[in-house]
Amino acid sequence: MKNNIVLERVTLSLITHKHAPALWAVLNEPDVAQYNDYNLPQSRDDIKLLIQNDLAAYYEGTGVRFAILHNQDNSFMGSVGLYDVSNNQAWLGFELAKSFWQQGYMNEVLQHLLTIKTVQVLFPQTVTSIMARVENENTRSVKLLSNLGFKQYQDSIWLYSINNLI
Repeated sequence: MKNNIVLERVTLSLITHKHAPALWAVLNEPDVAQYNDYNLPQSRDDIKLLIQNDLAAYYEGTGVRFAILHNQDNSFMGSVGLYDVSNNQAWLGFELAKSFWQQGYMNEVLQHLLTIKTVQVLFPQTVTSIMARVENENTRSVKLLSNLGFKQYQDSIWLYSINNLI
């Protein structure tokens, strides 16, 4: 993806190795890591491999991870992505540095990312549902997903139907 996705307050840019130090810092923040499914602590080599796998998935058409960059100073805020795209579904993952929590940034990002136009541009194959794994104790993420139209599917699995996309 050559063009960034510029939103009101943030820009989504395909994750690259230049984002590795900032992603490493965010993923190792204790409050961010608390509900993440990455083994801790994440080493710098772990992050390099993570980004390499994300880039491979992008070029294979099975996933994409974006760096979330603040429009005012281009600072790295976190990342968001769709991954394991297969069988008409994709999985959603996201993390945001704690200093940006409760300011509506991730809501802004996901409202755009979950539009049918964006999903179809990213993945021309048919995607009919988007899944997210979020622990019930992660009340901020549960509230965010609920407000966006996700429905709890199983204990920690949330489902967003393509029919919700507008």
